[in-house]
Amino acid sequence: MTRVIPRRHRPAPLPEDVARTNLESLAAQARADMALIGHNHDWVPAPAEGAWNVLVIGGGQAGLGAAFALSRHRIGGVKVLEAGPPQEAGCWTRYARMHTLRSPKNMKGIELDIPALHTERWFEAKYGAEAWAATDLTPREDWNEYLTWYRETTGADVDFHTRVTGVTRPDDDGYFHVSAVHGGASLTYRARRIVFAMGLVGGGGTFLPPLVEALPTPFRAHTEDPIDFVALRGKRVIVLGGGASGFDNASAALEAGAASVEMHVRRADIPRQNSLRWMEFPGMQEHFFDLSDEEKWEFSLFNGGLPQPPTQASVWRAFAHDNFRLLTDTRWVSADVRDGASGPEVSVTDDHGEEHLGDVVISATGYAVDLGQRPELREFLPDIALWSDRFPPADGHPLGQCPYLGDGFQFQAKQGASADAESYIPRLFHLSTGARASHAVAGNQLSGIYAGLTRLANRVATDVTRENWPDFFAGFQAFEHEEVGNVGRHRDGEAWFPVAPRY
Repeated sequence: MTRVIPRRHRPAPLPEDVARTNLESLAAQARADMALIGHNHDWVPAPAEGAWNVLVIGGGQAGLGAAFALSRHRIGGVKVLEAGPPQEAGCWTRYARMHTLRSPKNMKGIELDIPALHTERWFEAKYGAEAWAATDLTPREDWNEYLTWYRETTGADVDFHTRVTGVTRPDDDGYFHVSAVHGGASLTYRARRIVFAMGLVGGGGTFLPPLVEALPTPFRAHTEDPIDFVALRGKRVIVLGGGASGFDNASAALEAGAASVEMHVRRADIPRQNSLRWMEFPGMQEHFFDLSDEEKWEFSLFNGGLPQPPTQASVWRAFAHDNFRLLTDTRWVSADVRDGASGPEVSVTDDHGEEHLGDVVISATGYAVDLGQRPELREFLPDIALWSDRFPPADGHPLGQCPYLGDGFQFQAKQGASADAESYIPRLFHLSTGARASHAVAGNQLSGIYAGLTRLANRVATDVTRENWPDFFAGFQAFEHEEVGNVGRHRDGEAWFPVAPRY
C-alpha cells in the first residue's frame, strides 16, 4: 500500500500571458538596474582575436554566477562552456531527484547586487506573491527554470553541447588552450583565465565503495548516473547510503513501481541535523578563508564527518511506501552477482551475517576529491598545491587531497614549482567541491555561493589590475582630457555644465 503523498509541490502559476508579461518586465527591470548601478568604463584590455579573457567551464548556478560576477566588474570577453542543452542549467533536471531544494529560500545568492534577479522576484512574477509566502523550499524544477531565465537576463555568452576534454599550458602570448568537442567536431578555445565550475564532480568524481564498484555495470549505479527508473518497475532495489540522495533515489524507484527498496545505512541512525544551516552567516560564508590553517583544518575535520541529511518531506516520501525498508547499523561484508531463481541477482552479506538479495544497487555514497580524476587538470597536477603539500597534518588524510586555494579560489603552485608555473597556476580557479578545506561553505553550493562569486570576481579584477598597471599608469600620465577650456567670463553658446560623459 502507498499512503497519500502531496501530488505536486509547485503552486499553480498565474495565467500564462500574465506570467510571461511579468517575467519580461522583471528582466527589463533587472537589466535597467544592472546599467544604473554598474560600472560604465571599459577598462580591461580586449583579448587577442578569437580568444577570451575568462573561460568558465560549467553552465550551472556556479558557472553562470561567476560570469555575472565578472560582468559586475565590467570584465568582458567571458565565455561559458556547457556540456548540456539550453533547457538545462546544471543538475536539476538530470540526477537531482528531490522535490525541492534544501537551502532556505531567502539567502543571498547569485543575484549579487541586483534585487530584481533574486529567485523571490522570479517566483512572484510567475506564481504571485501569495505563492511565494506559502512556499518553504523552492521546487527543483522551478530552480532550473529560474536559472535559464537568469542566464538570458544577465546575457551570459554560453556555448551549449560543448564538452571540455583537456587544457594545456599557456602559449607564448599567455593563453591557455582548451580542447572541447561539440557535435562530434573538435574545437579549441584560448583564454587567459579559466574558472572550473563543474558541480559536485568538479573536485574529482563520484565515489563507489570497492564492493559496489566490483559489481558488473548493469547491476549497479551511482546516484549521479542517468538511471532509467522505468526499467526498475518490478525490480528489487538496494540503496547504499541514507543521506539526502539516498532517500531521493529510493523514492524515485518506488514511485516508478519498484517491487521493493531496501536502504542500508552504516550509522545507527540516518543523518538528522543539517550543519549547513549553522554555517549560513557572513562570518562563516565570507570570512572562513581568513582563519589560520590550523583553524580551517580543525573545522574541516569535524565538519567532514557530518553527512547531508534528507529533508523531512524526503523521509516521508519514502516511508509512504510499504515496500520500503530502512536498515541502520549495517555494513557490507561481501557483494556479488549470482544465479537466482529468475536469473542473475545481487547478493549482499552484511556484518550481522544476513543476506540481502536485489536486482540492482544504487550507491548514494557521495563524491571523492581527487584532482587526478579530472582530465582537464591532468597537465597541471604536478604543479598544483594540495593541502597535504602545505599543511603537514593533512598528509595522508582524504581531506589533504583538497587543493590549497587562494583567497579567490585560485589554485596555488606547489613550493619548488617553476617560475612559469607560479605565474600561470593562479590563473586557474576551482569553484567546486574541492574548495571546502580552504573556503568551507563558500563556493559553488547555494549556502555560500554569494561569498564564493564575490571572492572570485574580486580576485580576477585585482589580478587584471596588477598585470596591466604599467599600461594603466602610462595612460594616466598621458591623460589630456581638458575640462576647463575658457579661463574668463562665460560666452554665449557655451554649456555651463557637462552634457556628455567626461571620458
